[in-house]
Amino acid sequence: MTLAESREGQVLVVKNLAAGFGARRRLFNLGILPGERLTVLKSAAFGGPVLVEVRGTEVALGRGVARKIEVEDVRGGSDL
Repeated sequence: MTLAESREGQVLVVKNLAAGFGARRRLFNLGILPGERLTVLKSAAFGGPVLVEVRGTEVALGRGVARKIEVEDVRGGSDL
């Protein structure tokens, strides 16, 4: 599943970044890279940004970028 499909309260692990060079570099600078854990703090249902916590920092990501971040639920272990 992608980060854009996540729900509030989920703890996720980044599996892949299906983004171009510039977006990948920006995500790396934010600490979002494969193997990193994210906690979804807020996920607006109708197109708003996704607010996640990564390495103790809150980061807001637009839906377009969130769709490029493939994640797996830590607790469930499935891609839903």
